[in-house]
Amino acid sequence: MNGSGTPATRGALLVALAACAWGSWSVFLRPVGLPPVVCSTLVFVMVALFSVPFFRLDPAPRWDRRTLGLLAAFSVLDAVNVGTFFAAMDTTSVAVAVLTHSLAPLFVALAAPYVDGQRNPVAPKGALLALAGIVLVLRPWASGGERGDVVLGAALGSTSALAYAGNIFLARRLTPRLGAFRTMGLHAAGSALLLSPLALGQATSVAVSDLAWLAGGAALLGVGGNVAFARGLMVIGSARAAVLAFLEPLVACAIGWALWGEPLGGLAVTGAGMVLGAGILVTRAQEAPAGTG
Repeated sequence: MNGSGTPATRGALLVALAACAWGSWSVFLRPVGLPPVVCSTLVFVMVALFSVPFFRLDPAPRWDRRTLGLLAAFSVLDAVNVGTFFAAMDTTSVAVAVLTHSLAPLFVALAAPYVDGQRNPVAPKGALLALAGIVLVLRPWASGGERGDVVLGAALGSTSALAYAGNIFLARRLTPRLGAFRTMGLHAAGSALLLSPLALGQATSVAVSDLAWLAGGAALLGVGGNVAFARGLMVIGSARAAVLAFLEPLVACAIGWALWGEPLGGLAVTGAGMVLGAGILVTRAQEAPAGTG
C-alpha cells in the first residue's frame, strides 16, 4: 500500500496521535505525587474498567490457546515495560532512562522483517535518525546526566525497551483476535494483577483528587491512546509505527520544558526536526515482502 494513500495516512495519524498523547503522561502523574508503581497499577486498573463499556464495539472475539497465550504475554511484557521504565527513572537521570527506553522503536524497525514478514527499507534508517534526534534533545552527557547508577539505570531502560518492542508485535497479532478495546482492557487487567503486590508494598493514602487526575490520564491516554495506536498499527505495520513512536519522548521533553521548567539544549530544535523528518520519511515509504530486494 502506498504511504500516501488514505488508509495509510489515517493509520499514521492515529499512531502519531497516540504517541503524542503518551508523551503527556507527566501532566497527569506529576500533580499526584504517588509512587510510580502505585500510579501504574491504578492506571492499569482504570484502563481495564474504562474499556469494558466499549467491548461491544469490537468484533466477536476468537478465543483459543493462541489468543490466551498472546494475551498473557502482552500482560507480562507491559508490566515489565512500565515497571522497569519507572525503576530506571528512579535509578538514574530522566535523560538516560528515556533515551534507553527509546531504543524500542529501533528494535522494532530492525526486527519487523523477521517477525512480521514485511520490509520497509527506510524504517531502520529512519529509526536511527530519530534516535539521533532524541539524543540531541535529551543530551545525556549534560549536567545531571550521570546521576545515580548509570549502568543499572540504562540496563533497566533497555529492558523496558525490549518489553515495549514486544508489545508492539503482540498488539498487532492480538487486536484482530479480540478487538482494540478488549485487547487494551484485558491485558491492562493482567498487568495490574502482576504489579499489585509491588504496589501494596508501597501502600499509601490516595486522595480523591489523585484518583480524578489518574482517571483522566487512564481514559484519554490509556484507553484512547492505546486504541488509536492499535488501530493505526493494523494499517501501517510495526516498522512504520515504531518510528512514529519516537514522537512520545519528543512530546514528553517539550512538555517538561513548557510546564515543568526543564531545560532544553540549543540542539533540541534540530533533534526535534530529525524525529519529525524520520517519521515523514518512513510513513511515505512503500513496504515490500521481506525477501525482496
